Amino acid sequence: MAAQKGKLVLLKADLTGDSPQVFTTIAGLRTTTWTVNGEDVDVTTKDDNGWQQRLSGAGVRSLSVSASGIFQDSAGEETIRQWAFDQSINLFQITFENGDTLECRFQISNYERTGDHDGAETYSLTLSSDGTPVYTAA
Repeated sequence: MAAQKGKLVLLKADLTGDSPQVFTTIAGLRTTTWTVNGEDVDVTTKDDNGWQQRLSGAGVRSLSVSASGIFQDSAGEETIRQWAFDQSINLFQITFENGDTLECRFQISNYERTGDHDGAETYSLTLSSDGTPVYTAA
């Protein structure tokens, strides 16, 4: 398996909500991280000799995405900021260098902008999934 370039992992959003969906890259990104989360369901009893047992396929699963970058005052970034204020749920897509995609509806659970007196303004956001993600291999 060949290594892939991290700079080609792109976070995109359907900024209009029209059909068919058109995904626009969120401008100025430097990092994108996605994490699959799953709750453990402990089913250990006294009969398990002190070893923890888990129930496969149970528990709540979720997907979280965090991203950060240089704020560029683009229309896309302004839309993302408004979604954060509205706490709306919107469709996002992550694309990978090999052409794979991951799509899911997300709510922006954290949005932050910072600016040092001697540097560029930056932003970061965290997305929390709503529903089942769809991973499509190229």
